[in-house]
Amino acid sequence: MEKSELQKDKILKVAQSMFSEQGFEATTTREISREAGISDGSLYYYFPDGKREILDTIVHQGIESRTVVIDDWFSEVKTVDDLKKQIVDLYERICRIFEDENSYRSFMITIRERPLLSDSQTDWLIEVLSNIQDKLIKELSAIDNQLNVDVKDFKYATGIIISIIQKSLYDELILKNNKVISKEVKELTESEIELMIQLISKKDLSRN
Repeated sequence: MEKSELQKDKILKVAQSMFSEQGFEATTTREISREAGISDGSLYYYFPDGKREILDTIVHQGIESRTVVIDDWFSEVKTVDDLKKQIVDLYERICRIFEDENSYRSFMITIRERPLLSDSQTDWLIEVLSNIQDKLIKELSAIDNQLNVDVKDFKYATGIIISIIQKSLYDELILKNNKVISKEVKELTESEIELMIQLISKKDLSRN
């Protein structure tokens, strides 16, 4: 990485920490410069639009990193057990995203500073969840003969699964302000996912 990129990365990390701890409005460019060990002029050299450009960059990088981690989880399923395993693996993958400090901070900044962000920046979660639901519907379609639910109801079934995952993240990260999803919450959420899969599966298959 070139020196200029290293310097930009340092500024972003300092700003990310400050925005996360004290908020965007309460953080000044002078504070960021001082903490990064550079002059105010240097900060504006790397980020001409100042603090707002830094915020946009942090949010954009966070969205990209989270989306990449989630997007490559899907693979073809052939049985109900395959379906169950893939959804639980997906949930574990999402939980691991927030175990990384940078990912956690970026996510919380995106949530807390929502009024300052564009629709495209704040709608990333909706888009990601929509993509996940589309993939889940495709999975259900691949084993529809093993399920006790009509194709026309796949959207509702997958919506419930998404809601189970979403509630876990919302309760832990936002309401309780925890930095990681606890083992107990993971186990409870995975049990709820497995129960949902059992309910939509044909009875003779759900006993296996």
